[in-house]
Amino acid sequence: LSLLTITIHGIDPEQPVALKPALLKHLKDISNWVRAHPYRAFGLFGGITILGLTLAIPAILEIVGFGALGPVGGSIAAGWQSSLGLVAAGSPFAFLQGAAMGGAAMGVMTGIGVLVGAVTVAAALTLKEGTVGGLVSSCKGAVGGTVNKFKSFFGKWKTQ
Repeated sequence: LSLLTITIHGIDPEQPVALKPALLKHLKDISNWVRAHPYRAFGLFGGITILGLTLAIPAILEIVGFGALGPVGGSIAAGWQSSLGLVAAGSPFAFLQGAAMGGAAMGVMTGIGVLVGAVTVAAALTLKEGTVGGLVSSCKGAVGGTVNKFKSFFGKWKTQ
């Protein structure tokens, strides 16, 4: 790991503050904790990721082309709408467009995201390691593969 430096506002940028010893200690502590509690760490990081994505819903909808006044011309949302013809009320497209326009759908999406993220983090922190491991191990497909990659990454990541 090369020397990590940062510049703090108000300090001469020619004299950066070296963080190498403290950063390496914290990375080692985190790595050791993750290796000792892989399922709990996976649940914690997963829950935090879900919470972060929930906060990004408005930006994601805008990027895809769901605007506050309707689909943005030339966007993915506009292409989807043109393939549908008449958009039915209650359809996934209508739900997403309603969310982008600040309707109740945004509250539903945000509420579900916050609930799932909070429950995931709470379960990861409060359930016994064996219980969390059993729940995660029972996952098949993409989730199970992701957990195994997560475990192997921290198992191979050695800090000096």
